Amino acid sequence: MRERHGRRSLAMLVAAGMGAGLLASCSSQDKGLELGSFSSPLAQIQQLQGEEDHLHVDEVRLRSDNLLLQCSYTFGVIDVSDPAEMSYLAQNLKHVIPGDERKPGCIHLASDGNSVYTTHRGNIRNPAFLSGWDITDREHPVQLPVLQEPGESYEGIDVANGTIYVALHDKGIGAYRRGADGMFARIGTGTGFKNAWGVLAHDNTLFVADGVGGLVTVDVTDPTKPAILGQVATGGQARHVALDGDTAYVAAGSAGLVAVDVSDLTKPRVLSHTATPGPAIRVDFSAGRVFVAAWNDARVYDVADPKAPAFIGAARMTHQLEAPEGDRPLATSRVLGIAAKDDLVYVGNWHLVYSFRLYPDRKAPSIVLPEATELMDFGKVKPGKTADLPLQVTNQGTAPLTLAHNWVQGSAYTVKPEQVKIEPGQSADLTITFAPTKTDREVGYLQLLSDDPREPLRKAYLVGNQPGISVGSMLPETKAVMLDGSPWSSADAAGKVMLINYFATFCPVCGTELPDVQERFYNKYQDQGLEVVGLNAHDKVEQIAAVDDYRQNLGITFPLGIEETKTYAGLQENFVGLNPFPTDVIVGKDGRIEYIAREYDPGAIETTIKRLLTLP
Repeated sequence: MRERHGRRSLAMLVAAGMGAGLLASCSSQDKGLELGSFSSPLAQIQQLQGEEDHLHVDEVRLRSDNLLLQCSYTFGVIDVSDPAEMSYLAQNLKHVIPGDERKPGCIHLASDGNSVYTTHRGNIRNPAFLSGWDITDREHPVQLPVLQEPGESYEGIDVANGTIYVALHDKGIGAYRRGADGMFARIGTGTGFKNAWGVLAHDNTLFVADGVGGLVTVDVTDPTKPAILGQVATGGQARHVALDGDTAYVAAGSAGLVAVDVSDLTKPRVLSHTATPGPAIRVDFSAGRVFVAAWNDARVYDVADPKAPAFIGAARMTHQLEAPEGDRPLATSRVLGIAAKDDLVYVGNWHLVYSFRLYPDRKAPSIVLPEATELMDFGKVKPGKTADLPLQVTNQGTAPLTLAHNWVQGSAYTVKPEQVKIEPGQSADLTITFAPTKTDREVGYLQLLSDDPREPLRKAYLVGNQPGISVGSMLPETKAVMLDGSPWSSADAAGKVMLINYFATFCPVCGTELPDVQERFYNKYQDQGLEVVGLNAHDKVEQIAAVDDYRQNLGITFPLGIEETKTYAGLQENFVGLNPFPTDVIVGKDGRIEYIAREYDPGAIETTIKRLLTLP
């Protein structure tokens, strides 16, 4: 079995077609730092290409019979008996829902023998439902009946002892059984939850990821009467749970990976918090290791000591932007689902499903760049003047990271330093300088050559003097109708730092980012002068009630509204991304745009907010 990513020398990079001018550019470099030789702890085995290449994968679950089940815009069954030759047994299956012509996919799933149960929280485009598939015939699954209960939104799901448990947001936990006719019926309800999101069923106990409520343990000895045993705050937004004996591992959004001692179910106790660059969405456990789907990458930790999880490695997956400029850097493709067995890892990526093999003993550097490298906007700069932008480069790996050659294609830009070595867990700042040669738009391509075995050549797209809405320009007055019917204008936030999050209800990851924005920025900084607003630039004012239902399901309390102006449309003209939503914009106290990104990068957002709040 051949590794896809390993040690690559400079000559190998050129031979692989990573830039015809690379060798010439590097031949003149100062021979100070030299690249090390490393192999990746997470070696990609296969990227499974099905009939669709934009699945919007949300959850994957691995079964003991080597079936990988996938929930996305569609439902799929994958044979992973050979991780190098994964193949779809069934794919692109959509649920037939009464009264809905769109035939939606699913967001969560669980399986019990030949029955697979699926849920969808619902949005303006798709209704909420509990359903599933009979996979007795793996190649021709048959859809199960559909359950829809007025006013209910279905989230995480699991099954134990013939009972199906579903997280119902602030409505608690629903316990369901299927009758002889195959129909679903609720047999019990557990209440007292903040925002039940994920559920893990183990024997007669449920472990519930309860959003801001943290981890909740529930006794279901009598499933008709689920009873809360204990709970503990995890920080962030608890989303998903995995279990290893007396330790539960919680994917807690902005709080990262949280280990909890559950030896006493009435008094769960937090053992550790481990930060992740992106919000931790889902988690799995196998063979002494925890695997985390953390939005911007898939990550692995050794948890021999759950009080101190040790980072092993991470894998960022990418996709080519559909942009006019052909040399744009590959964009991060979101990771929302993960499953593992021993040293095999399966990743539910936004576009496709991947398989990896874990080599836990390998030591290697691992580069992390801000998501804004997809487009670093220098704003408006006159010829004869210069503008600097910092670029923080982080080494999250287990060996020193050497950037042996940093350079820019594009005569208007320079970068310093040209070489740098970064120890594990440390960061270094590069400075990129824009010295325009004209008043019109000028572009450049920053190139970073390193010894990260997975991504030896990283790029950043540099733009200055863009027309229209850009960093450095004043935010056009933006107006919206808030969900309570009141008017809103960006002019009312004059003198404040403002974070605008553009979202849509059909966007699955917006349902992940909005609660994270609530916890990470709104709750933390609103009393320090930060205004946070979520604007829906897709739905119509006539749909405001449905958008408000969506808000309530997510437990959002910061202001949301429907944009009436064209600010978002103007942003789209300059900031091309993989996905239309979410998009984040930060505006300074003087009304100037300081940050725009089409992919969620909470670390960069927080750094920008903290800097702007300190300015007069």
